[in-house]
Amino acid sequence: MASEKARVAKDKGNAAFKTADYPTAIGHYTVAILADSSDHTFFLNRAAAYLKLGKSEDAERDCTKVLALSLNNVKAFFRRGQARRALGNLDDARADLDRALALEPANVSVKSEILELEKISQQQKLKQRSKYIAVDKPQTTTRRRRVPIEIVEDDTRTAAPSQTKDTDLLQPVSSRPLKPESKPTTTQVPPSKPQTFVDAKQAREGSKPVRVSGGIIRHTGNHTIVTRTSNETTSSKSTPRPASNNASAPRFSQPPTTLFQFTKSWETLKTDKDRWNLIRTIPPSSIPALFQASLEPQLLRSILHTFQAMLEQDSASDTRDGVRDYLLALTKVQRFGTVMLFMDQQDRRLLELLHEKVNSAYS
Repeated sequence: MASEKARVAKDKGNAAFKTADYPTAIGHYTVAILADSSDHTFFLNRAAAYLKLGKSEDAERDCTKVLALSLNNVKAFFRRGQARRALGNLDDARADLDRALALEPANVSVKSEILELEKISQQQKLKQRSKYIAVDKPQTTTRRRRVPIEIVEDDTRTAAPSQTKDTDLLQPVSSRPLKPESKPTTTQVPPSKPQTFVDAKQAREGSKPVRVSGGIIRHTGNHTIVTRTSNETTSSKSTPRPASNNASAPRFSQPPTTLFQFTKSWETLKTDKDRWNLIRTIPPSSIPALFQASLEPQLLRSILHTFQAMLEQDSASDTRDGVRDYLLALTKVQRFGTVMLFMDQQDRRLLELLHEKVNSAYS
């Protein structure tokens, strides 16, 4: 018979497990085990919570402890088979599942787990087989063709004297003169040196290329198409433009993709309605990936108060269902149970009240 302290801790662990707060459930089950380690149900429940968090080694250890206390426990064989499958020990997992099926032949969960295990085993066998299949491909070697190269001597050396004799008899005939006409040479007079600084400046500026200036658009603002008076220029500089009225209105064209964007947008919004519209842009299934392990107690407290305000303002089923989906998604965030440990008793009571409100219509 379990002690009173162990029983109370177990009930608290079961309540936390139902709300998907698996870290807190593990803590309560551990308290129950420390109070009474002879009850195998405490280890069995903690193994289930470990499996939910992906801690397969811890789940396998607790299931082995259960089988030491209860030899033919079907749930212990089943959960240890699940843990060993996750760890890659497929043969041991199959042995545990076969033992569970032998104890309860009509157990549907055990049968489905065996089918899943067979699929994984078949896939691994195909992968191992593909590694050892050698693909024989004929190796084609490119043969180089050798082409003989023949050296040809230059015969122009021997034929040069005869050509010179024949070419000497030829006379060039042309209408143009053979020699180019001499062009009159002009003597360039070196420029005189400037005598003063003014002359040197004029000579330097005269050597620069002349740039074409003008046009209808000037960098000074005095355009040639529309001319402004002095009153118009002073009034345009002094009178500021009126600010838009829609600047303060929140716009959510795209949902925030990072926790930094969400926190920044959440802090800029002041009303619960605007914050509710912000969080509605994010699907509930994307909440765990958005927060990951960076959820802070202050932000969670603000979100819970926004949920409470929306349930008080709008009691429609759409709002109630939305709050219920987001509460369930928040419980799946990493370190949610640890974050709740840093919350005060009032915030924990608020979370329980929210669960009661959204689940009252389904009870």
